[in-house]
Amino acid sequence: MTKRFFQVCLLFLLGNTPVFSSPLDSLGVVKIDDKLHVKYLVSPGETIYGISTKYGVSVNDLMEINPQLENGLKVGQIINIPYNPEIVQQIRKSEDAIVHKVAAGETLFGISKKYNIPMNDLLKWNGMELKAGQEIVVGYKSQQNASSTIAHNATPKSEPVKQSITTEQPKTTPTVNTTNAQSAKPAPAAETKEPVKQIAVAEKTTPAEKSAKPQPMAASTNEQSNNAATAWPTSAPEQYRYDPEMKQILVIPFDPYLYFSDADDEIAAKSNMPRTKVRQVFRRRLNALLDKPGYEMIYLVGGKAKDSIGDLNKIYSSVSYAYQESVTTVNVQQQEVKEAKAKSTKNWIEKQKEKLIPQNEKKYDVPEDYGSYFGVKIKNPQDFFDYFNSKYSVDYYVFINQFEVKTDYEHCLDRAALNFERSFTTHFSIYDSEGKQVAGNKFKTHYNSNSNYVYQIVADNCPKIAERILSELPAPDQK
Repeated sequence: MTKRFFQVCLLFLLGNTPVFSSPLDSLGVVKIDDKLHVKYLVSPGETIYGISTKYGVSVNDLMEINPQLENGLKVGQIINIPYNPEIVQQIRKSEDAIVHKVAAGETLFGISKKYNIPMNDLLKWNGMELKAGQEIVVGYKSQQNASSTIAHNATPKSEPVKQSITTEQPKTTPTVNTTNAQSAKPAPAAETKEPVKQIAVAEKTTPAEKSAKPQPMAASTNEQSNNAATAWPTSAPEQYRYDPEMKQILVIPFDPYLYFSDADDEIAAKSNMPRTKVRQVFRRRLNALLDKPGYEMIYLVGGKAKDSIGDLNKIYSSVSYAYQESVTTVNVQQQEVKEAKAKSTKNWIEKQKEKLIPQNEKKYDVPEDYGSYFGVKIKNPQDFFDYFNSKYSVDYYVFINQFEVKTDYEHCLDRAALNFERSFTTHFSIYDSEGKQVAGNKFKTHYNSNSNYVYQIVADNCPKIAERILSELPAPDQK
């Protein structure tokens, strides 16, 4: 089938509305594994997170479809994005739309006359509701370019046309008043029988704590559509339906770009999967196993949060990473130092015996360069914690910062059986809802096995890794 045939089919599915009306979609579509994909041309200033958010596709999925993204995103690069008619239509509306800000006293009838457009079109684009300050769609550039008459009449004399540059849909809902919006955790009213459905009624914190919380700041005026992942909303976000009887932990898996492995070719071949999918298996499995009894875990990968892709990209775009000194609880730190000293006194024979001990008898190992790890820092803590505390009622943030898979090919346990020693190094950070770092460290998990089947590897190692990270959290009943 030809590219032209796919384009005709897409136009038909969208009711003969031009899909590829802007430069970003002008390259058409391609069929990959019997599924349609948009061919996307990367423009200057764009980021993988912005593209991921815009098209509602996770960064991990984009990298699986486009393996070249492992080397970074480049201007002029062509990537393939799964085609979703609804999302493509939304992008077209947001980028191609001409919007009008409603003044006090204006009516749909008056606006239709002002812009010389049919009332039916206004209702179709915006609905019946109309309020002062609201931005509504009054036309599309592509339609105006098709008709010089429409292009001439679409520009009012009294007000210049404002072209939308955000990736949001045309705003049809009333603006939320954020004067009394709080970033502290809300809780149900005492008389409510179904507290989860009444999350916006009351607060868990005291009035003093509420007043001390700063309000979310407005996004910078120069935020473009490709930076939507880092734009902070000016109104309170729609809140997640959490359990008010429990404390909440927001789990942030490692950024796909911060995964390093020297074994993925072997693992992929044995597991009969693309190389780029090996990372996804490690990432998803470790994410799912971060489950602390007594806490409610909120997952942005595989969870029920409907804005998970956008919020995960917002997090990745709002943090930086650097090597720093470890931060850990006193008891765990003392125990690890004790184990490290004990390990250093063992002779060569004892060390060889230790390698042969079944892994289910070992808990975890201490990093060789104890005290230095790849930690995360929040660039704008006020906006970051205001937004996520308000939306997800977070008590603790658990970040997996970096994940490394390394194979010791020189000192193999059994070269004939390809039984090599493999280690997994995990870097993590934990913050509380006030932005105070509770823990941060790295540790190694050793795996002596000739198995290259990825699901066996994650089953043998990820539970131990998750247990080690969660051991840094306080008990859920502690204040």
